[in-house]
Formats: sequence, structure tokens, C-alpha cells
Amino acid sequence: MGGHTLSLGPMLQHELQRLKHKDVRQRRMAVRRLFEIDNPVALAAFIELLDDQDEWFADKAIVAIRRWVDGSHRKVIVSLSVRNENRLRLLAAELSPRIGSEALPILSTLCTDADDSVRREAWRARLKVDSGTIPVAIESEDHIIRKMAISHSGDTDILEAMLSDSHIRVREAALDQMIVIGHSSPAVDQLLTGPLRLKAATLRLPFLVESETASTISNLCADPEPALRKVIAKHLDDAEWFDWTGVFEAARDSKDPLLLPRLLRSRKEARADEMRLNLLQQGSDISRARILEHLHGRNIPSSIFDLLPSLVADPNPLISQAASSLMADSSVLETDI
Repeated sequence: MGGHTLSLGPMLQHELQRLKHKDVRQRRMAVRRLFEIDNPVALAAFIELLDDQDEWFADKAIVAIRRWVDGSHRKVIVSLSVRNENRLRLLAAELSPRIGSEALPILSTLCTDADDSVRREAWRARLKVDSGTIPVAIESEDHIIRKMAISHSGDTDILEAMLSDSHIRVREAALDQMIVIGHSSPAVDQLLTGPLRLKAATLRLPFLVESETASTISNLCADPEPALRKVIAKHLDDAEWFDWTGVFEAARDSKDPLLLPRLLRSRKEARADEMRLNLLQQGSDISRARILEHLHGRNIPSSIFDLLPSLVADPNPLISQAASSLMADSSVLETDI
């Protein structure tokens, strides 16, 4: 290393020599200067610091290795992979992809490491280097490894199968990957009733609406959270769902009082006006208030206009104020009366 160091200039050589100084303050200053110089030639000297009794130097050695190791440093990674310290084997796994396919023998060993963090990082790196190892990773008992494998897979058969995995995070990863590649399947429907139903609905609703699968859509309407309500409305906005068996009833009787008003918001059909009138007469206060809000700025059918005076007298101030506001705007609205 000496001759090569000399050719790079006296400053670098000086700092490398100071790394062996007896005064710890001089050694620490040398470390800082070498990072400022930022020349990979210093890597060999930092590797020697891995065994330094002063933890500060050992930590800085790891920083240097992470910074300067590249595809030409296979031997460095091999040496790290057989060290006793977990953090050094973990570092070997992390850096292995930098040497490409030459890392596979190293990673093959690290993938069976006794330490969970090392083993998982090794699998992460191995999947980056060789996608052919996905089927093996998916059989792992560690759900973290199965999840990583799925994130690298475009095999729809594998993804559909993993929707039934025992761990929710693996099922979610499979669903996420299906969303990424744009693959929908009836296999996803099994997730429409569980904690992953929002993502499942996001993927499946376009196909459910297209095929007019009313029973499944009705189930989604029964008790949607606000985010799911938004997804349902987005996909039903242009659909002729009024006459789909059960969908209207499910929306009307939904535990979410804002679902049906949202579904009606952009509809101009006479049937939609009938539904609005029904809600204003029999719906919850929240539903009625939202219907009145949505009527601002649009033509008001006579049936609803005639109802406004009674709504102005409603004991709920939310309803009476909304109705009063709507009546005040009626002078500039085109009505059917």
C-alpha cells in the first residue's frame, strides 16, 4: 500500500501514518481528515481498525467500509461475512449486492445465519442479485423473508397463493404487489371482509362494477370507513347501480350515513331525486344535512323544493340552517317548479 499511497500525495500518506500514532487525539484527527479527503485507498487502513479496542475507531471503520467498498472488494466482503460480530456479518450482507453475482456463495451462507437480522439482510441482498431464488425464499418460516420475496415477484400464481398466507403482512405484500403489476383476481375477494379490505377493494372494484357483481358490492356498502366510501363512490359514479339487486338497499341501510348521499352527489337522474327525497324525509340528520349541502348550485326538483319549509322548521339546527341557506339560494337556481 505504501508505494501507491506515495503516488497519491503527501497529505494522504501523512494521515494514514497518523492512524498509528500513540496519541489517540492524533489518531482521531487522522480519521476525520481521511473522511474529508474521501479516497478509497484508505480502506485497507480502516479495515485494520475493526479490531481496535476503542469502539469509536471500530465504528468509524464500519462507516469507511460502507462508504468505499465497491465491486472490486470481494475479499473484503468475504472477510466480513465470517466475522464473529453480528454487525459485521450484517454489513457483509448489506454490501454484497455491490459485487453482483459473485456475492451468491457468500449470501448462500449468510442466509442460514443464526442471527435473525443477518439472515434477513442476506435474503434481501440475495433477492436483489438473483430473482430466481424467490420460490425458495417464499418457503421460509420467517414471514419477513416471505414478504421480501413477494415484493420481488411478478408471478401471478405465486401472488395469488400468498393471499392465503398465515401472516397478514405477507398477505398484504402479495396484495400490494398485485396492485403494482395491475393484476386482479377473484382470489382477492377473500380479503374484502378483513383488515385489508380497503386495498382489496381498490384493486377489485373496477372489475366488480364492470361485471355488476352486486352481492359483493353490497357487502362493501354495509359499513365502509371513509376511505372505503371514497373508493366505492369513485367506481360507482358512472355505473348504473340503481337497479342492481341489493346495492341501493345496502347503501340506504349502511352504517355509514354519508355513503348514499355521496353516491347520489353527481347523479342527475329522476331516480336519484327520488332517493334524495326519501333521505330528506326518513334519513338520519347527517344524511339529510349532506343531501342539502349537495343541492346547492343545482336545479332543485319541485318535490324537494316543496319540502324545504318543513326542513327550515326542523328542530336540528344543522338541518334548519342548511335548508334556510338552500331556500335563500333558490332565487338564483333554476328549479322545476
